[in-house]
Amino acid sequence: MTIVRKTMTGAALGMSLSLAGCLELTKEATFRENGEARVEIEMALSAELVALATNPAIAKQAGAEGLNLFGDCGKPWPANEPLPAGVRSVESKRGKRGDMETCTIVFDVSDPIAAVESAKKVEVPHADAVPKQDVSLTRLTGAPGYRLKMAMVPAKQPEISAEAAQMAASLMKAMFANRYLTLSLSGQRIENTNGELSADKRKVTWKLPLASLVAPSPDSPTTIEADVIYR
Repeated sequence: MTIVRKTMTGAALGMSLSLAGCLELTKEATFRENGEARVEIEMALSAELVALATNPAIAKQAGAEGLNLFGDCGKPWPANEPLPAGVRSVESKRGKRGDMETCTIVFDVSDPIAAVESAKKVEVPHADAVPKQDVSLTRLTGAPGYRLKMAMVPAKQPEISAEAAQMAASLMKAMFANRYLTLSLSGQRIENTNGELSADKRKVTWKLPLASLVAPSPDSPTTIEADVIYR
């Protein structure tokens, strides 16, 4: 359950992209009229990658013993482990979508701001190798709502030749082709957003290519912005 706690709590903010291959991530946050929220995160992996990820010998070789997201998915939260700040309950379940195996985590969030601050403190495995997430959630002044701001900035890159860097970029592009991070927020009204608004302006969605998140441009990091009015 440790990987569910560490990886998926962090994912409630920004979805760490430390896994590679046939991967898709979907997050949907629905804000209730009392300011609380329901956050649902789905990670989808190819069956082949799930088999590798749940193989103890491969995990040991990769230095990731005990980090078994799909093996732990569906288990209840351990009674002896406290929930993250601002989170009332956590549930998870395994499933399938097309040729992908899925793990869906549902958070009942009593205090979204506290939950974001808690998630920001989570230690992500191999953090130096993944994009950094600059995330903030603050209360709006004069309106019952929150302001979300998120930016993905490049991770520290090893010093390699220009030729090797170009080859690595091409490999990343091929690995993550047609794979996306889909993020959506719902409330009574969405304002001041750079995402795609629904016709009734109650939902905003961003569909971001994973390749662009793995290696965002230093000059133009991926950004997400929205004001969510919940009442």
